[in-house]
Amino acid sequence: MLQTGSSPPRLDGLVVLVVDATTGVGRELTTRLCAAGAVVAVVGAGHPDRGDDAATNAAFLCKALTDAGLVALPYRIDIGDPAEAGRLPGQIAADAGPVDAGVVVLPPPDATGELTRAFRAVSAALAAALPPGARHIERTPAAQAGPGTTTAEDRDWVRSVVDGLAADAARATSR
Repeated sequence: MLQTGSSPPRLDGLVVLVVDATTGVGRELTTRLCAAGAVVAVVGAGHPDRGDDAATNAAFLCKALTDAGLVALPYRIDIGDPAEAGRLPGQIAADAGPVDAGVVVLPPPDATGELTRAFRAVSAALAAALPPGARHIERTPAAQAGPGTTTAEDRDWVRSVVDGLAADAARATSR
C-alpha cells in the first residue's frame, strides 16, 4: 500500500522479477524492491560476455537480502535461450505467486550489438509470458560509472519504478 510523507512506498505482496538483478542498476532495483516489501525473483543473466557465474551471484544476493529479513528468490537464465525467460513467470508463480511486474535490465550502451539483441529477445519472451495486467519494464543503464556502480540517472529511475509500482498497487486496492 502506498504511504505518504517521508515513508518509502510499500510493495507488500507484490511479486517482481528482475533480469540481470545481480549487478549495477539491477542490484540497486532489487534491493529497493525488497526493502519496500516486494517478493523479488532475482534472475542472474548468464551470457558469454559475463566474467562471473550468474547463478552464484543470484544466490549470494538472495542470501544477503534474506539475512536482512527480506524476501528474494534466486533464478538463472541463459540469455542465449529466450524460451527460458518465457518459462520464468510460471516457475516464479509456483514458488511465490503470480508475477506483478517483470523488469529487464538491458546491457549498457557500450555493449556488443549481439548481447543487446539477445537481451531484447529475452525481454520480448518475458513480456509475452507475463500474466494479464502485469507490467513489463526495460532499462538500458546510463553509461557505466564503473563496475557494479550506478549513476544518479539510474538511481532516479529505480526510485521511479518503485514509486510507480506502489501507485499501481494502491490503485488496485482502492478498486
